[in-house]
Amino acid sequence: MNLDILLQSLRNQIDTIDEEMIYLLSRRFALVKQVWDIKKDTGDTPLQPHRWQEVLDNLYLEWKERWVSKDLIDDIWNRIHKESLKIESNSNKKDIS
Repeated sequence: MNLDILLQSLRNQIDTIDEEMIYLLSRRFALVKQVWDIKKDTGDTPLQPHRWQEVLDNLYLEWKERWVSKDLIDDIWNRIHKESLKIESNSNKKDIS
């Protein structure tokens, strides 16, 4: 196979995965909003340290054999978690006003 064609094929696959990742993040954040609606009713706060540690521990186990470093998991999921907390906090502010 021509290397240019192979390279383009691989890049197209990467682009497709990137689009899927954006879609999955969007779905995840929609679920975060639903979780917040329940937390408000139960009096829970947005940050649940024990739940967050459970999420990370599960990711470490899952990805340990997939050649993904702990540092990368920490970086990506801490950013996702930070955004999730923002969503919950902003939802809270909207409910108050």
